[in-house]
Amino acid sequence: MRSLLVLLLGAAVVACSDEAGSGGAANGTTTPTPGTSDPTPTIDPDVFASGTEVRVPVNATRAYVKLGTASVSTDADWDLAFEGWDIFTNSGVSGSGAGGAFGPLEPTDFLGDTAPAIPFLTNDKTGGAFLDWYAYDGSSHALWTKYHVYGVKDGERLWKVQVLGYYGQRDGAAVTALYSLRYAEITSTGVGPTQEITTFDGTAGGLAAPATSPSECIDFGTGARTMLTPAQAETSSAWHVCVRRSSITVNGELGGPRNIGAFDATSADTAAVDVVMKRTAETEKAAFDAASASTFAGKTFRGDRIVSAFGDLWADRAAHASRGDAWLVLDAAGKQKYMVAFTGFEGATDGSPGVVILRVKLVRG
Repeated sequence: MRSLLVLLLGAAVVACSDEAGSGGAANGTTTPTPGTSDPTPTIDPDVFASGTEVRVPVNATRAYVKLGTASVSTDADWDLAFEGWDIFTNSGVSGSGAGGAFGPLEPTDFLGDTAPAIPFLTNDKTGGAFLDWYAYDGSSHALWTKYHVYGVKDGERLWKVQVLGYYGQRDGAAVTALYSLRYAEITSTGVGPTQEITTFDGTAGGLAAPATSPSECIDFGTGARTMLTPAQAETSSAWHVCVRRSSITVNGELGGPRNIGAFDATSADTAAVDVVMKRTAETEKAAFDAASASTFAGKTFRGDRIVSAFGDLWADRAAHASRGDAWLVLDAAGKQKYMVAFTGFEGATDGSPGVVILRVKLVRG
């Protein structure tokens, strides 16, 4: 698997510009390399001394930021929007722009004047429990499944699911977004047989393909697999989970009409990417096998909602603190890239970070 991963790294880096421009990520997504797990990290002011400071008051209504002018803007001309503890980019389901973002990155990435190498830029989309299924290794630009165990619920039926890989082979060639995963139904009498599928096709024609290209979806109850475009998936009840490039979506809420919900039973796992990289399908099978009805009892299963690359990764809501990481953001025009860092909050509450203090810097690349 490592040799296959190495073959794909060059393609991932080359594809960055295509993904960014179109607005639209595992072992050989917490997600891209997690920010520090320290709830009150120390933010080095020297690292974020460059760029321009912007103070954004986040109140009851959305607050908008224009990166090109490093200023609070209006809902007609914006790159980032703040609403409560959520951040949105002007892209995808959140806006008509071609923006996007990637992170968290190391704070020291803010020091340079050139955009750091990344595998993709993510625009806003619908997502839920599977949003954080992979970890990102910034040194090799590789994606690694974290092997979390998810519950997928359809009425009274429940399945446990584990993503085993993101890279596969087709006709002897290495291919990105050919997923493999295992799943099993949990019933009132126990757990059914484990099923494993490979070459689960999330390629969607590749990064240069149009947004209308289909990708694969599965119904865990019947095992039926269907190729659907995003528009078809939004109105179809023929699936539980779809894969599309780096995204895994659930057929519920904004994801689709079937009222499917999902829950990440191992969301507390915040292991660093170097730890995640050592995991294999074999070492993590015990965690999958151990999941039972009691694992998911009393849990809240949800469909997909609007999410951005920032998700819960940019701040520690419980501590009302910034995580002190750097982010790469593409403007709404899809042309200029900026490094963004959140250096502090003033007057934060459980419902809002109050005044968000951020640094913005234009970068090349």
